[in-house]
Formats: sequence, structure tokens, C-alpha cells
Amino acid sequence: MRLLFEECQTCFEAISRNSFYMGDVGNATKMNLVLQMISGVMLAGIAEGLALADQAGLQQKDVLEVLELTSMSSELELKHMQKDLKLALNMAEGLEHPLPITAASNEVYKHAKRLGYGSHDSSAVYVRARF
Repeated sequence: MRLLFEECQTCFEAISRNSFYMGDVGNATKMNLVLQMISGVMLAGIAEGLALADQAGLQQKDVLEVLELTSMSSELELKHMQKDLKLALNMAEGLEHPLPITAASNEVYKHAKRLGYGSHDSSAVYVRARF
């Protein structure tokens, strides 16, 4: 497998800045789920933080301006983020590994999806966090 990866390296370089050899077939999918899970949990936390900032009397524009300086922004549709959280939870269940924060975040995304925000970007979890 490693040899095939190295033979294809020039093709990978043509379409991406980085490429990583992940070993066995399926490991890249697992890596993607882990990264999406982390992103989903962070976005849910941002949504709760924005709701808390609102309640604390902070200006949303100030919070958002600071957030724009970070790598926390996401254009991924909420329904896709929730799907990835669910897949990560399923993978963890198969490994008997607890993910309580991811499970709670998944519930936030599911509720926002039920409210009709599935096609909005993942930041729509903010709407759910406010109510």
C-alpha cells in the first residue's frame, strides 16, 4: 500500500497541498470523522458561547469579529456536520470508546436540523443554542 501511495504522490501534489499515508484502507475515513467530530464540537461550543455572550450583554459583532480571526469558521452544511458527528459516535461505539461531549453536541445539531436549519452552514447551531 505504501508503495502505491508513493507512486501516486505527484498526482496528489497536483490536487492538494498535503497528502498523508494513513496505512490500512479505511483509516483516512476514520481520520476524517475524527477531524469532523472535533470541528462539530467546537462549532457547537462557539454557538453556546455566542448565546452566553448575548445574555452577558456583549456585542455579537465584537465576538464575531474576534472569531473571524480564528480558524473556527465553517461553510459545511449543518446536516453534513451532524451526519459526521453521528458516524464518529458510531465508530466510537464500535470501539467501546465514550464520546460524551460529541454526543451532547450531536443533540444540538439534531435539534437545529429539526428546526429546519439542515441546509444552513454549521453556524446555524447558534440558533439552537439561543432557545
